[in-house]
Amino acid sequence: ALVVTGATSGIGHAIAALFVARGWRVFGSARRREDAERLERELGPGFQALLFDVTDAAAVAEAAACVRGALGGRRLAGVVANAGIGIPAPLEHQSVEDWRYQIEVNLVGTMITAKTFLPLVGTDPSLTGPKGRIVTMSSLGGKLGQPFVTAYIASKFGIEGFSEALRREISPFDIQVIVMAPSAVATPVWEKVEKQDLSRFDATPYGPAFRSALGGIVKSAPTRGLSAHAVAEATFAAMTARRPRLRYAPAANPILESLVLPLLPKRLVDAVMRRQMIRAGERGE
Repeated sequence: ALVVTGATSGIGHAIAALFVARGWRVFGSARRREDAERLERELGPGFQALLFDVTDAAAVAEAAACVRGALGGRRLAGVVANAGIGIPAPLEHQSVEDWRYQIEVNLVGTMITAKTFLPLVGTDPSLTGPKGRIVTMSSLGGKLGQPFVTAYIASKFGIEGFSEALRREISPFDIQVIVMAPSAVATPVWEKVEKQDLSRFDATPYGPAFRSALGGIVKSAPTRGLSAHAVAEATFAAMTARRPRLRYAPAANPILESLVLPLLPKRLVDAVMRRQMIRAGERGE
Protein backbone atom coordinates (compact mmCIF):
# COMPACT_ATOMS: atom_id res chain seq x y z
CA ALA A 1 0.00 0.00 0.00
CA LEU A 2 1.04 3.58 -0.70
CA VAL A 3 0.27 6.95 0.90
CA VAL A 4 0.52 10.05 -1.30
CA THR A 5 -0.12 13.58 -0.06
CA GLY A 6 -1.64 16.26 -2.25
CA ALA A 7 -3.53 13.73 -4.38
CA THR A 8 -6.32 16.01 -5.57
CA SER A 9 -4.64 17.18 -8.79
CA GLY A 10 -1.44 17.39 -10.80
CA ILE A 11 1.47 15.15 -9.84
CA GLY A 12 -0.19 13.68 -6.77
CA HIS A 13 -3.31 12.69 -8.69
CA ALA A 14 -1.19 11.14 -11.47
CA ILE A 15 0.80 9.11 -8.93
CA ALA A 16 -2.34 7.86 -7.19
CA ALA A 17 -4.01 6.93 -10.48
CA LEU A 18 -0.95 5.07 -11.81
CA PHE A 19 -0.41 3.01 -8.67
CA VAL A 20 -4.12 2.11 -8.45
CA ALA A 21 -4.08 1.07 -12.12
CA ARG A 22 -1.16 -1.24 -11.36
CA GLY A 23 -2.93 -2.97 -8.53
CA TRP A 24 -1.70 -1.05 -5.51
CA ARG A 25 -3.86 0.02 -2.62
CA VAL A 26 -3.48 3.79 -2.36
CA PHE A 27 -4.32 6.23 0.40
CA GLY A 28 -4.31 9.84 -0.83
CA SER A 29 -4.74 13.10 1.04
CA ALA A 30 -7.15 15.91 0.31
CA ARG A 31 -7.86 19.04 2.33
CA ARG A 32 -11.55 19.32 1.43
CA ARG A 33 -14.22 16.65 1.84
CA GLU A 34 -15.67 17.26 -1.62
CA ASP A 35 -12.24 16.62 -3.17
CA ALA A 36 -11.83 13.45 -1.11
CA GLU A 37 -15.21 12.15 -2.30
CA ARG A 38 -14.40 13.05 -5.92
CA LEU A 39 -11.11 11.17 -5.76
CA GLU A 40 -12.76 8.03 -4.44
CA ARG A 41 -15.31 8.16 -7.26
CA GLU A 42 -12.63 8.75 -9.90
CA LEU A 43 -10.05 6.21 -8.75
CA GLY A 44 -12.33 3.42 -7.58
CA PRO A 45 -12.09 0.80 -4.84
CA GLY A 46 -8.29 0.68 -4.85
CA PHE A 47 -8.17 4.22 -3.49
CA GLN A 48 -9.08 5.56 -0.05
CA ALA A 49 -9.06 9.28 0.66
CA LEU A 50 -7.50 10.74 3.80
CA LEU A 51 -8.75 14.15 4.91
CA PHE A 52 -5.92 16.32 6.25
CA ASP A 53 -3.66 19.31 5.68
CA VAL A 54 0.05 18.39 5.79
CA THR A 55 0.74 21.36 8.08
CA ASP A 56 -1.65 19.97 10.74
CA ALA A 57 0.41 17.41 12.67
CA ALA A 58 -2.58 16.18 14.68
CA ALA A 59 -4.65 15.58 11.54
CA VAL A 60 -1.76 13.75 9.86
CA ALA A 61 -1.43 11.55 12.96
CA GLU A 62 -5.14 10.71 12.79
CA ALA A 63 -4.73 9.74 9.13
CA ALA A 64 -1.73 7.54 9.96
CA ALA A 65 -3.79 5.78 12.63
CA CYS A 66 -6.48 5.14 10.01
CA VAL A 67 -3.91 3.66 7.63
CA ARG A 68 -2.44 1.52 10.41
CA GLY A 69 -5.86 0.07 11.15
CA ALA A 70 -6.53 -0.63 7.49
CA LEU A 71 -3.20 -2.46 7.05
CA GLY A 72 -3.91 -4.86 9.91
CA GLY A 73 -0.39 -5.27 11.26
CA ARG A 74 1.40 -5.03 7.90
CA ARG A 75 3.93 -2.36 6.97
CA LEU A 76 3.25 0.43 4.51
CA ALA A 77 5.19 -0.02 1.27
CA GLY A 78 5.70 3.65 0.64
CA VAL A 79 4.94 7.29 1.33
CA VAL A 80 5.13 10.04 -1.29
CA ALA A 81 5.34 13.47 0.37
CA ASN A 82 4.05 15.35 -2.65
CA ALA A 83 1.90 18.20 -1.31
CA GLY A 84 3.33 21.59 -2.21
CA ILE A 85 2.60 25.15 -3.23
CA GLY A 86 4.41 28.01 -4.98
CA ILE A 87 3.59 31.72 -4.81
CA PRO A 88 5.69 33.81 -7.22
CA ALA A 89 6.70 37.36 -6.33
CA PRO A 90 9.80 39.54 -5.96
CA LEU A 91 11.14 38.85 -2.47
CA GLU A 92 11.23 42.55 -1.53
CA HIS A 93 7.51 42.88 -2.23
CA GLN A 94 6.24 39.56 -0.89
CA SER A 95 4.75 39.23 2.57
CA VAL A 96 6.49 37.26 5.29
CA GLU A 97 3.23 35.35 5.65
CA ASP A 98 3.56 34.12 2.05
CA TRP A 99 7.15 32.99 2.71
CA ARG A 100 6.10 31.12 5.82
CA TYR A 101 3.12 29.49 4.12
CA GLN A 102 5.23 28.05 1.30
CA ILE A 103 7.92 26.78 3.66
CA GLU A 104 5.30 25.41 6.06
CA VAL A 105 3.53 23.43 3.34
CA ASN A 106 6.50 22.33 1.25
CA LEU A 107 9.20 21.68 3.83
CA VAL A 108 7.57 21.40 7.25
CA GLY A 109 4.67 19.46 5.71
CA THR A 110 7.14 16.99 4.21
CA MET A 111 8.87 16.62 7.57
CA ILE A 112 5.57 16.06 9.39
CA THR A 113 4.53 13.46 6.82
CA ALA A 114 7.83 11.58 7.06
CA LYS A 115 7.91 11.68 10.86
CA THR A 116 4.33 10.50 11.24
CA PHE A 117 4.48 7.59 8.80
CA LEU A 118 7.99 6.37 9.73
CA PRO A 119 6.65 3.73 12.15
CA LEU A 120 4.44 2.30 9.43
CA VAL A 121 7.22 2.07 6.83
CA GLY A 122 9.68 0.38 9.12
CA THR A 123 10.66 1.72 12.54
CA ASP A 124 7.84 -0.08 14.42
CA PRO A 125 9.15 -3.61 15.11
CA SER A 126 5.66 -4.93 15.84
CA LEU A 127 4.65 -4.68 12.17
CA THR A 128 5.37 -7.34 9.55
CA GLY A 129 6.33 -7.22 5.89
CA PRO A 130 9.10 -5.59 3.86
CA LYS A 131 10.47 -2.21 4.89
CA GLY A 132 8.91 0.69 3.02
CA ARG A 133 10.27 3.73 1.19
CA ILE A 134 9.80 7.48 1.48
CA VAL A 135 9.79 9.68 -1.61
CA THR A 136 10.11 13.43 -1.07
CA MET A 137 9.08 15.88 -3.78
CA SER A 138 11.78 18.37 -4.67
CA SER A 139 12.14 19.94 -8.13
CA LEU A 140 14.69 21.36 -10.53
CA GLY A 141 14.50 24.28 -8.08
CA GLY A 142 16.00 22.04 -5.39
CA LYS A 143 19.39 22.52 -7.06
CA LEU A 144 18.92 25.64 -9.22
CA GLY A 145 18.05 28.97 -7.61
CA GLN A 146 15.52 30.75 -9.83
CA PRO A 147 14.49 34.37 -9.30
CA PHE A 148 11.02 35.49 -8.15
CA VAL A 149 10.23 32.21 -6.38
CA THR A 150 12.74 32.59 -3.58
CA ALA A 151 10.66 31.11 -0.73
CA TYR A 152 9.64 28.17 -2.93
CA ILE A 153 13.30 27.60 -3.87
CA ALA A 154 14.32 27.81 -0.21
CA SER A 155 11.75 25.13 0.64
CA LYS A 156 12.97 22.82 -2.14
CA PHE A 157 16.63 23.24 -1.21
CA GLY A 158 15.47 22.40 2.31
CA ILE A 159 13.79 19.22 1.11
CA GLU A 160 17.04 18.12 -0.56
CA GLY A 161 19.02 18.58 2.66
CA PHE A 162 16.30 17.09 4.86
CA SER A 163 16.07 14.01 2.65
CA GLU A 164 19.81 13.41 2.72
CA ALA A 165 19.98 13.78 6.49
CA LEU A 166 16.92 11.59 7.08
CA ARG A 167 18.24 8.91 4.71
CA ARG A 168 21.38 8.62 6.80
CA GLU A 169 19.52 8.84 10.11
CA ILE A 170 17.19 5.94 9.36
CA SER A 171 19.63 3.80 7.36
CA PRO A 172 19.93 1.26 10.21
CA PHE A 173 16.23 0.48 9.69
CA ASP A 174 16.80 -0.26 5.96
CA ILE A 175 14.26 2.39 4.94
CA GLN A 176 15.02 4.08 1.64
CA VAL A 177 14.59 7.87 1.32
CA ILE A 178 14.44 8.96 -2.32
CA VAL A 179 14.25 12.47 -3.76
CA MET A 180 11.99 13.10 -6.77
CA ALA A 181 13.07 16.29 -8.54
CA PRO A 182 11.12 16.96 -11.74
CA SER A 183 11.51 19.99 -13.96
CA ALA A 184 8.49 22.18 -14.78
CA VAL A 185 5.41 19.96 -15.08
CA ALA A 186 2.39 20.61 -17.28
CA THR A 187 -0.36 20.74 -14.66
CA PRO A 188 -3.39 22.99 -13.98
CA VAL A 189 -1.31 25.00 -11.49
CA TRP A 190 -0.10 27.22 -14.33
CA GLU A 191 -3.67 28.22 -15.16
CA LYS A 192 -4.09 29.32 -11.54
CA VAL A 193 -0.87 31.35 -11.68
CA GLU A 194 -1.96 33.01 -14.92
CA LYS A 195 -5.27 34.04 -13.34
CA GLN A 196 -3.63 35.69 -10.34
CA ASP A 197 -3.64 39.47 -10.22
CA LEU A 198 0.06 40.24 -10.14
CA SER A 199 -0.28 43.79 -11.42
CA ARG A 200 0.67 45.15 -7.99
CA PHE A 201 4.29 44.41 -8.91
CA ASP A 202 4.21 46.32 -12.21
CA ALA A 203 5.12 49.66 -10.63
CA THR A 204 8.07 48.20 -8.72
CA PRO A 205 11.63 48.16 -10.10
CA TYR A 206 11.17 44.40 -10.63
CA GLY A 207 7.99 44.73 -12.70
CA PRO A 208 9.24 44.07 -16.28
CA ALA A 209 11.69 41.34 -15.29
CA PHE A 210 9.08 39.64 -13.10
CA ARG A 211 6.47 39.73 -15.86
CA SER A 212 8.95 38.36 -18.38
CA ALA A 213 10.18 35.52 -16.17
CA LEU A 214 6.72 34.48 -15.04
CA GLY A 215 5.19 34.88 -18.48
CA GLY A 216 7.84 32.70 -20.05
CA ILE A 217 7.22 29.73 -17.78
CA VAL A 218 3.42 30.13 -17.76
CA LYS A 219 3.44 29.98 -21.56
CA SER A 220 5.98 27.18 -21.97
CA ALA A 221 5.19 24.80 -19.09
CA PRO A 222 1.70 23.70 -20.22
CA THR A 223 2.95 22.77 -23.71
CA ARG A 224 6.65 22.00 -23.27
CA GLY A 225 6.71 20.90 -19.65
CA LEU A 226 7.06 17.38 -18.35
CA SER A 227 3.82 15.41 -18.06
CA ALA A 228 2.53 14.51 -14.60
CA HIS A 229 2.35 10.92 -15.83
CA ALA A 230 6.12 10.94 -16.45
CA VAL A 231 6.70 11.93 -12.82
CA ALA A 232 4.29 9.19 -11.72
CA GLU A 233 6.28 6.65 -13.76
CA ALA A 234 9.52 7.81 -12.15
CA THR A 235 7.89 7.50 -8.73
CA PHE A 236 6.76 3.97 -9.55
CA ALA A 237 10.33 3.11 -10.50
CA ALA A 238 11.59 4.61 -7.23
CA MET A 239 9.12 2.50 -5.26
CA THR A 240 9.70 -0.78 -7.07
CA ALA A 241 13.34 -0.86 -8.22
CA ARG A 242 15.45 -3.42 -6.39
CA ARG A 243 18.14 -0.79 -5.90
CA PRO A 244 16.55 2.64 -6.46
CA ARG A 245 18.57 5.74 -7.18
CA LEU A 246 18.94 8.29 -4.39
CA ARG A 247 17.55 11.04 -6.61
CA TYR A 248 15.35 10.93 -9.69
CA ALA A 249 15.19 14.00 -11.92
CA PRO A 250 12.64 13.45 -14.69
CA ALA A 251 12.96 16.29 -17.18
CA ALA A 252 11.42 17.55 -20.41
CA ASN A 253 14.96 18.41 -21.60
CA PRO A 254 17.15 15.92 -19.72
CA ILE A 255 20.43 16.74 -21.48
CA LEU A 256 20.11 20.44 -20.66
CA GLU A 257 18.62 20.11 -17.18
CA SER A 258 20.42 17.04 -15.87
CA LEU A 259 23.78 17.21 -17.64
CA VAL A 260 24.54 20.74 -18.88
CA LEU A 261 23.10 23.01 -16.18
CA PRO A 262 24.80 21.27 -13.22
CA LEU A 263 28.20 21.66 -14.93
CA LEU A 264 27.89 25.34 -15.81
CA PRO A 265 29.75 27.78 -13.54
CA LYS A 266 27.28 29.52 -11.26
CA ARG A 267 28.66 32.93 -12.25
CA LEU A 268 27.83 32.14 -15.85
CA VAL A 269 24.26 31.16 -14.99
CA ASP A 270 24.00 34.36 -12.91
CA ALA A 271 25.16 36.42 -15.87
CA VAL A 272 22.68 34.84 -18.27
CA MET A 273 19.75 35.38 -15.92
CA ARG A 274 20.87 38.93 -15.16
CA ARG A 275 21.06 39.77 -18.84
CA GLN A 276 17.60 38.36 -19.47
CA MET A 277 16.13 40.52 -16.71
CA ILE A 278 17.94 43.66 -17.91
CA ARG A 279 16.65 43.10 -21.45
CA ALA A 280 13.13 42.66 -20.15
CA GLY A 281 13.47 45.99 -18.32
CA GLU A 282 14.77 47.68 -21.45
CA ARG A 283 11.82 46.41 -23.46
CA GLY A 284 9.44 47.39 -20.68
CA GLU A 285 7.66 44.04 -20.83
